[in-house]
Amino acid sequence: MNNMDTAPFAVNLWKRECPDALLAQHTNFVQGKPVSNNVKSMVDENGCFYRSTMWKSDHPMGKKGTGNIVVTFEDAKRETIAQLEHHKALTGSYPKHFEPHSMGNQNTQRAFKEVMEKYKIHCMLQEKENDYLYYGHELIMTNEAYMKVLHEGMTAEQFMNDICGILSSPYEYNILHFHPGYLDAYVFDNSTLTIPRVRDLQLVTDPHVRKWLDDNNIELTDFSALYKK
Repeated sequence: MNNMDTAPFAVNLWKRECPDALLAQHTNFVQGKPVSNNVKSMVDENGCFYRSTMWKSDHPMGKKGTGNIVVTFEDAKRETIAQLEHHKALTGSYPKHFEPHSMGNQNTQRAFKEVMEKYKIHCMLQEKENDYLYYGHELIMTNEAYMKVLHEGMTAEQFMNDICGILSSPYEYNILHFHPGYLDAYVFDNSTLTIPRVRDLQLVTDPHVRKWLDDNNIELTDFSALYKK
């Protein structure tokens, strides 16, 4: 979320601790301030993004998307490109993957698809193989049980019972989503995902999960694997 004030700290941490890890862009329209200028449909009188609860969404989720704010296609595209350019300025390159954070509508989806084609960068909204990317299947898109647990936090036992549907997937490349992280006061005050972060952190560091993946001949990779050489 490179528009946030702590993004430079995060990049420095990445460079110091795990420079070989691939950084994706979690494109953020609902927290902090935009990177670009002149995105009036997205910000309040203080220049801060409207929170997700204030959006009018095509697919409301709980308390999210039940407001009356409609972000325009033009503003969504402008800010997505600005965040991609900012990612490059911070890290030295464009990300191999970008996706939306928290909230969207038909306008933001259209913007993402146009930006994906312009920059030839994998996006969460990829629907099929094209001339530069293999298809990566988003498991949560076709799995209600996984989607539900995604917002509750997943246990290692649930994962190894294949609640994600990895073993039954007919696709070669399958994309998993988790929210691992440590909690502080800022996260508690600004995110609805608190306990799930702790559970997911435990899951992705559990050696039993690693063994389960190996036993089932599942190879862990990153979004660079989707790019055709």
